[in-house]
Amino acid sequence: MIAEIIFSDLYRTVLLCILSVCISFFVRNATKRKRVLALLAYEVIMLMPFLWILVLSIVFTYYGDGSWMSLVPWELKWILYFTAITILQFLAYQLLWKKSKALKAMTLLMSIIIVVAPLYILDFQ
Repeated sequence: MIAEIIFSDLYRTVLLCILSVCISFFVRNATKRKRVLALLAYEVIMLMPFLWILVLSIVFTYYGDGSWMSLVPWELKWILYFTAITILQFLAYQLLWKKSKALKAMTLLMSIIIVVAPLYILDFQ
C-alpha cells in the first residue's frame, strides 16, 4: 500500500512539491529557528516513506541478487531533488520577497519553475 503511494507520481510530484511550496511560502517571515524547524519537519515527512521502502526491500529481498541496491540510487535521486527544491524556494522567498508586487509575482512563478523544471530537464520519470 505505502509502496504504491510512494511510487505514484501523485505522491512525488504533487503532494511533496505542493508541501514544499506551502512551507516555503508560509515561513518566509518567520524567525530563523522556525524556518529551520519547518525545513527539518518537511525532511522528516519526506524521508519516512523512502526509508520505509528501503527497509522493507532489505528485509524481504534475497541478498544474493542485489536487486534492492537498485532502489538506493532511485531513492537518493528523489531525496536530493526534494531537498534541493525546498532550499531553493526558501532562498527565493528570502531574497526576492520585497515590497514590490512584481518581485512577489516573480517569486511565486520562480517557486513553481523550481519545482517543475528539473522534472523535465533531468527526466526524473
